[in-house]
Amino acid sequence: MSCEQQLEDAYQEWRRLAEAEGEAIRNRNWLVVADCQNALKRLQPEIIRRTDGAHAEWSRNGVNRESRENHVRGVITELIEIERRNGEWLDDARRVAQSQITQLEQAGATLRQIQRSYAPAPAAAWTSFS
Repeated sequence: MSCEQQLEDAYQEWRRLAEAEGEAIRNRNWLVVADCQNALKRLQPEIIRRTDGAHAEWSRNGVNRESRENHVRGVITELIEIERRNGEWLDDARRVAQSQITQLEQAGATLRQIQRSYAPAPAAAWTSFS
């Protein structure tokens, strides 16, 4: 398999992982999100290695490098857009979670006030010393 095809395969894997990450974000499946992000981190050095190999292959074969790089830039632009969208979904999920935390904190404060209002006064241990 050519270096260029290996690079294309790596970008397709990136797309698959990014789409799976997006689906997991929408489903609030944070374990899958973490798995996808870890897999993407592992894929990054592989893409760099395959890019170097593709560049060397293009030079050896006298391929029009500019047209191939334009194609790769297009693929990268699409992947960046998917990642940007995923980031927006994460931001939305973070805002929802923060709102829920605020509501729960307010509910907890209200419950503490109610408890203080209805709890019996503590019994006096000693009222005088004589």
